[in-house]
Amino acid sequence: MAALIVLLAVSASATGASAAGSCRPTRDGKDRVENPGVCPSGYVARGACCESIRAMAPSAVQTACPAGMMQRLGTCVPRQ
Repeated sequence: MAALIVLLAVSASATGASAAGSCRPTRDGKDRVENPGVCPSGYVARGACCESIRAMAPSAVQTACPAGMMQRLGTCVPRQ
C-alpha cells in the first residue's frame, strides 16, 4: 500500500513538472508563456500556452547564461 502511495506521489509531481515547463519558445523564435486565462496583448492562445504573434529579436546584450542554463533562440533556458 505504501508503495502505491509513493508511486502516485512521484507520478503527480512528474506530471506537474512537465506541464510547468511546457510553454517553451518555438523553434521559429516565438515566445510562449503560460495561459492565465486571457493572453496578453500580442499573444494568441495555443492550448495551455499563449504564443507571441511575432518572433523574438535575438538579444545582443546577453552573451552568457547563468549556471544551469543554456542559450536557445537568443534566450537562456534551463538545461535538460
